[in-house]
Amino acid sequence: MNGEAKTAAYTIFGTLIAFKLCTALYIFWLQPSLHSAAFLTLTSVVWFALAAIPLLVGGVFWYRMIRARRKRELFIRQEWDVPAGGVPVRER
Repeated sequence: MNGEAKTAAYTIFGTLIAFKLCTALYIFWLQPSLHSAAFLTLTSVVWFALAAIPLLVGGVFWYRMIRARRKRELFIRQEWDVPAGGVPVRER
């Protein structure tokens, strides 16, 4: 993904988040009550879930990639780690 595409994505999602936040603050400013807080919380749950899905997918991807890299380094180290006396002879 090039720089312009990242900038466009951040701009679009930043605008959506800012609009959601400003709208929520405006609603709470007009009607500061427990009902409006409950309304804003319940209508925002969907947004939190939608934001959490890519974060979880990305987190799982990075976790698996780190594990795979660690395993790869271990295999490379084991492949080239020869004792000082040479290749050990298997005991019978």
